[in-house]
Amino acid sequence: MADTALWIMVIVLIAVIPVVVGLLKKVLGAAKSIPPRIDAIAGVATAASSDLDAVVILLTTQNYISQIVASVANYGGSLNVALPDY
Repeated sequence: MADTALWIMVIVLIAVIPVVVGLLKKVLGAAKSIPPRIDAIAGVATAASSDLDAVVILLTTQNYISQIVASVANYGGSLNVALPDY
C-alpha cells in the first residue's frame, strides 16, 4: 500500500513540476517587463513636471489681471461722467 502511494506522489510531482516551471517563467517575464515601463513613466513624468513650471507664471498673471480689472472698475464711473454720450 505504501509503495502505491509513493508511486502516485511521484506521478503527481512529475505532472506538477512542468506546470510550476511554466508559471515561474511567466512571472519572471512579467517582472522583467516592469523596469522598461517604469523608465517610460519616468520620462513622461519629467516632461509633465516641466509643464508645471508655467503654473507659477499663470498664478502671477491671474493676480495682475484681477488688479487691472479692479482698477478699471474704479475708473468706470468717472469715465461715464467725463465722456459725453453721443
